[in-house]
Amino acid sequence: MRSSIVDARNRGGEYLAAGVRQRFTKLVAAVHEYYKLPAALLVCGHTAEAAALVDWIRDHGLTPDGDFGPRPPQATGYYHTYFNAWLIQGAHRLGAFDLSQTGASFLLRSWDGDSGGFFSSVTETAPETLEDLWITCGAALALLYTGHLVEARGAGGWLERLLLLQPNYPRQMFTVYSRARGLHTSYPPEEETRYVLHPDREGDEFFFNPGIAGGFLASLYCATGERRWLSLAEQYLRPVELASDAQWRSLRAGKVGWAAAQLYRLTRLGRYRDVAERVAAHLIAQQAEDGAWRPDFMSWNDATAEMVVWLDEIAQALSRPR
Repeated sequence: MRSSIVDARNRGGEYLAAGVRQRFTKLVAAVHEYYKLPAALLVCGHTAEAAALVDWIRDHGLTPDGDFGPRPPQATGYYHTYFNAWLIQGAHRLGAFDLSQTGASFLLRSWDGDSGGFFSSVTETAPETLEDLWITCGAALALLYTGHLVEARGAGGWLERLLLLQPNYPRQMFTVYSRARGLHTSYPPEEETRYVLHPDREGDEFFFNPGIAGGFLASLYCATGERRWLSLAEQYLRPVELASDAQWRSLRAGKVGWAAAQLYRLTRLGRYRDVAERVAAHLIAQQAEDGAWRPDFMSWNDATAEMVVWLDEIAQALSRPR
């Protein structure tokens, strides 16, 4: 199966590289279109296109305070720093340390030193300010790349606390916290998917939450050698065992595949290899002939770049002997 995964990754990478070659000579773009591209181009070997994109970001996307733009409405809101986190990781892996370190300085402003999590706001830091699991994990992973172990460990502790507070885990996974209220188990009905994951439901759910938590914690274990983070990563993947077919078919499962690939590499347990392969098969089945992924809930560049990165992570793990 690994050869099919690599082929899908490469076709996705070529789709993205062609877009950079065609568009970034006279680019008018927004951060939600390009923020995952440096990492995706890198893992497919398109380093010339990645370097050209990074140069464009230096000139047009980086703000003096370390934020990235331009910012249309779909790139603002409580997930503002999620875009930054991907860019920081990709830039750091490419050796563009000016972007990654300047970007990290902006992310650090959102760290809650009392809870260990990250505020889901770039302007508010009050006890009532919400802290979302996927925003915290994204920011913490970017800071792990850039050497900020204190904040990364703090986010690990935040995840420990969040799990201890769960009232019905793993059938439900509540994902929003504040210092004022603790775990938020009541929420506006129209925002249910933000606040709680029901893994066995057939509808659209934020199935990426167990994945991004497990993937970050596995990475934290690799950085520190502290086994508590590996154990916690495994606990965060428990909702995956209850997932409906709809969750498996969703592109939101990509992060679950990444986490499972990490855990297979670290534990050699076959159940994690099975999860990673299952996710990869569903991702490949949804790839278009030209290499892109085209969901209706996110930019095609965004979706394609992310699936390319997760397929690369899965291919790396599956290259190891059973």
